Amino acid sequence: MGLGVLESKTPGHVPGTALLDQEAAHSEARTSDLKHGLGKDNHIVLVPQPSEDPNDPLNWSFFQKHLVYFIICLGTIVQSAAPAPILTAGTVQIATELNVPVTDMVKLTGYLQLATAAVGPLVATLARKYGKRPAFLFSSLLGVIACIIGECAQDYNTLLANRIIAGMAQTAYEALVMACIGDLFFVHERGPRMAVALFVTTAVAFGVNIIAGPITTNLGWHYNFHILVPFSAFQFILTVLFLPETTYRRSAIYNLDTAGSDEKIDKLGELARARKGPGVIVELKNVEWTSASESLSIPARKTMFQRMAIYNGSFVEDSVWKILLSFPAIFLNVGGSFVIFSTGILFSWYVSALLLNSVLLAGPPYMFSSGQVGYASAGPLIGSLVACVFMGAISDPFIKFLTRRNRGVFEPEFQLPLSLFGAICAISGLVGLGYSLQRGENVYLVCFVWGLLSFGVTVSNVSYFNYGLAAFREYSTETFIMASVFRNFFGYGLVLPMKFSAASLAYK
Repeated sequence: MGLGVLESKTPGHVPGTALLDQEAAHSEARTSDLKHGLGKDNHIVLVPQPSEDPNDPLNWSFFQKHLVYFIICLGTIVQSAAPAPILTAGTVQIATELNVPVTDMVKLTGYLQLATAAVGPLVATLARKYGKRPAFLFSSLLGVIACIIGECAQDYNTLLANRIIAGMAQTAYEALVMACIGDLFFVHERGPRMAVALFVTTAVAFGVNIIAGPITTNLGWHYNFHILVPFSAFQFILTVLFLPETTYRRSAIYNLDTAGSDEKIDKLGELARARKGPGVIVELKNVEWTSASESLSIPARKTMFQRMAIYNGSFVEDSVWKILLSFPAIFLNVGGSFVIFSTGILFSWYVSALLLNSVLLAGPPYMFSSGQVGYASAGPLIGSLVACVFMGAISDPFIKFLTRRNRGVFEPEFQLPLSLFGAICAISGLVGLGYSLQRGENVYLVCFVWGLLSFGVTVSNVSYFNYGLAAFREYSTETFIMASVFRNFFGYGLVLPMKFSAASLAYK
């Protein structure tokens, strides 16, 4: 281990630990035949090692990887991040128009979170069994349906139906986007992509608030759904035509992070040298490597029609019921529980602050319109954007620095030190936001501390998710889905006691 990471007391490989920097490890004799990064990263051993199969997502071209990543991020925006806060800035105005209490309007967000949490385990089970593409397709379709219901809504109950369906639609995009980063990118490439994914998952909500507020004031809240429908439909079409399955059953010998060992590195080197021999074509698929002479033919690249199939077979042997019932077991893992509870608590307070401010800023002493409430979200939006740039610039170099200091060996815990800085900023911003709102301080101060909270939450969660992906990549779907389930159930619990005080303060 090293650099403060405790040694494991159990024999065998520790998941996530991998030889990453061959120069720092002085392992050129053993790892020179393995696949490495390009350019300035030519000394970085690719973790996990890509197979020889052209259908392996790790072997896809730069363009194809980032096209898939773009479609998933776009889905996260229009099917998850945008629908959730689309009514938040106009909470008081919409409650007045529908002649319902503000507390009932606040409940709508709680019901959305409840729906997301309730279907989370089922989505995760099916995604693990049959892959992520069916989950994304179903979520995008539900998102389009929810938008259509929203733009046709004329009463509270129809809006409630919209919120419940939208909550079900956002489950896959809220959690599986993190797992897809592990499917598409190597360990040394994930930092900036994770930062962008966290930005579209969380910070985009504030951008939506800025846009939706003035639209609600000037055109009416229905126009928010009118504008969102074409984007949602466009993303659904992209998903159908250009989003292939990213789950791939790779032989364990290539997974240096989850099943790596000195023996397997040596065998993988033997395999690489054997491929360089004349007329030798070898490939491992779902078998353990035992000798350099054991080989299989390299599969042909799938056609476009084959890649876009909805059903791609089963990716695990376990039954659906067994997978579903095993999900709570992730809480028995200390590291997994840490990721779930840490990200869940931060996200929940993050969303609750947005919901509370939408009501408090509409009441005395601010008396903001829906448009002005939306503009106040500029503070947290800027905070998240700065955090995204900060983590995108520093995350991977920081990991490489610690790996060099650790004689070339990467540890998942190297992702965590930056979270301490984020936690300090998040706690300071949360306390400052509560204090400034309670005392009715200047709105610019409110926006600043709100932005500080947003910055801290984004920095911390990028660190936590990167750690979870590095340490538990094989179970990343379960880990991130359970994190989504916890934060939405916890967030729903936060809404219940807060809604009454919010409503009363808004009408003093």
